[in-house]
Amino acid sequence: MQSRLDPVILLLAILLVISSKSLCINDDEIIIIGGEKNYPPFEYLDEDGEYRGFNVDLMKALSLEVGVEIKLVPMDWVDAHVALQNGSIDAIQGMNYNDARLAMYDFSNEYLKNSLVCFVRKDETKILGVDSLIGRRVAVQRSDFAAYALADKGEIEVVFFSDLDIAFEKLIKGEVDAVVGNKLTGLYIIQKNRSVDLIKTVGNDISFTSYGMAFKKGNNQLMNEFNQALESLKKKGTYYNIYEKWFGKEIKPAWKGLLNLLYILLFIIIIVILINLFFIRINSILKKEVELRTINLNEANEELNKKQQIIKESNRYKEQILNGIGNGLITFDKEGIITTLNKSCENLLNINSEEFIGMRYDEVDLERYIHINHLKECLRYEKQFNIEEKRYYQGNKENILSYILRPLFDLNNENIGAVVTFNDITEISILRRKLAENDKMNSLGTLISGISHEIRNPLTSIKAYIDLLPKKYDNIEFRKKITTEIPTEIERLNELLTDLIDYSRPKKFKKENFDLIHLVNQTIDIFISEMESQGIDINYLIEDEVILYGDKQQIKQIIVNILKNSMEAVNFNGKIVIDVEDTEEQAILSILDNGQGIMEEDLNNILNPFFTTKDNGTGLGLALCYQYAKDNNTNIKINSKYGEWTKIDLVFTKS
Repeated sequence: MQSRLDPVILLLAILLVISSKSLCINDDEIIIIGGEKNYPPFEYLDEDGEYRGFNVDLMKALSLEVGVEIKLVPMDWVDAHVALQNGSIDAIQGMNYNDARLAMYDFSNEYLKNSLVCFVRKDETKILGVDSLIGRRVAVQRSDFAAYALADKGEIEVVFFSDLDIAFEKLIKGEVDAVVGNKLTGLYIIQKNRSVDLIKTVGNDISFTSYGMAFKKGNNQLMNEFNQALESLKKKGTYYNIYEKWFGKEIKPAWKGLLNLLYILLFIIIIVILINLFFIRINSILKKEVELRTINLNEANEELNKKQQIIKESNRYKEQILNGIGNGLITFDKEGIITTLNKSCENLLNINSEEFIGMRYDEVDLERYIHINHLKECLRYEKQFNIEEKRYYQGNKENILSYILRPLFDLNNENIGAVVTFNDITEISILRRKLAENDKMNSLGTLISGISHEIRNPLTSIKAYIDLLPKKYDNIEFRKKITTEIPTEIERLNELLTDLIDYSRPKKFKKENFDLIHLVNQTIDIFISEMESQGIDINYLIEDEVILYGDKQQIKQIIVNILKNSMEAVNFNGKIVIDVEDTEEQAILSILDNGQGIMEEDLNNILNPFFTTKDNGTGLGLALCYQYAKDNNTNIKINSKYGEWTKIDLVFTKS
């Protein structure tokens, strides 16, 4: 009787929606919605070719609720995806969604939750859920993912059937112990076959998957209209009538009702016990309350006096601490009025605290010592500043300050002002300049020594041939050798001078945002043919974007030099592995090869100009890479085990 009334109720609900929405329908607008041809009870073509199912009825009700005409198009599942992506249809009426699909489509609010559940015979008492199926014979649908869910549970004999209809027949006949499958599909089949009195569900649902309408990315207006209509159908009860028509009412295990009743009884007992305990306790408390109040008042008075004394002492200690620290300190309230100025600040800036405290920052001459714009931004936007050098003059003497500017917060994390601490770094700055000059002279000496050594080698070879030229001019082999070797040595000198110019020339930066992965792929393409010809195996499978900011061409040159060195190190049939680690603070590009490696005593010198272990190297390649890396806020880390491997990490700091 109930199954005959449900369609009547559904028809009356639809007629009511028609009467309330008929004036809003736009005949010119047709929404095309695709769906799968054969996915009962959600959507399928019946024997008469009529498109039926839960989704079909829901879409028709939504059409009336939204007030637009909907055209439902049954199609293959893959074709539906393609049609939605190219815009041939406006939506797909039902789809399980996960992270991958959320990246491709926009989804309506979830209106179903698909899951797997365990079905057993009504008289079964030993199987309490999926975890009780070890050693049992369990039926699953061949195209379902239930078999994968059971694979992790242990030794279960899984029997495959083409659909759940056959699986339930085998269950009723006792040929299998249980059936694990889609909960809603199973409920639909049980109700359709009138097997409600023969089959029940046990245990909790597993493998939950959200289900809703899929829309093309960016079609938010249409998605929002359908979301509103769906909520309206739920409030009116239309949605639940459609649900029960196709899936029936949920088959709840009998033990769940008993368990709920047990919880209610337990809750009532606990409440009664707590009430009794409360009254017993309150009587005891009331007897002692007057005595405790009197004692507490006396103690509170004593405590208040102690705290007042502690506050006085604390303020005196704070003043001594502030005046005792070597750094200058000024505090401001939220309006920029100076509230504290310690003795060190007075001595450092040669000012009088009495003239400054109580004054606003723009009423006194603070611009000489700090940047007022920084102070404004700190007070207004809670920004922090670390200024390494701020120069000012006292008479004819130049002084250099460093200062740190920070916002101040109360116990509730509310901004109450700012604090700035000063440090006189005049002498330190002078010492730094002297050290920089000394370092520059040392570097110049190293550079000159390297240049002279590298130039002397090819010049010595050329001079030797020239000295022998008068004696061996008639020797054909000597003439062939001299025509080959001297141009080679000259070319070597030319390469040295070219690298030296690149190393010493001031760089013109062209910094921009770029994708590190795309840049690595471009660089690999340069060498891929040469690697294949040498039998070098390169392992590189990174696909995600890593966006950095810097000079793209300089970074590419660094990668080119490192890859070239790796290829030379591994020779034939070697292996190169490239990996990228990306975090919020930094990105690390690692290049690992199984070449000859670098000796431990050479690792500390490998980035120095003119240091090389190659017979024909200039020693400027990695030195140039190091310079490019510093210019792009990048560190180069080199690790190696001689005779086995070398790994170079490029650590890019994200700003």
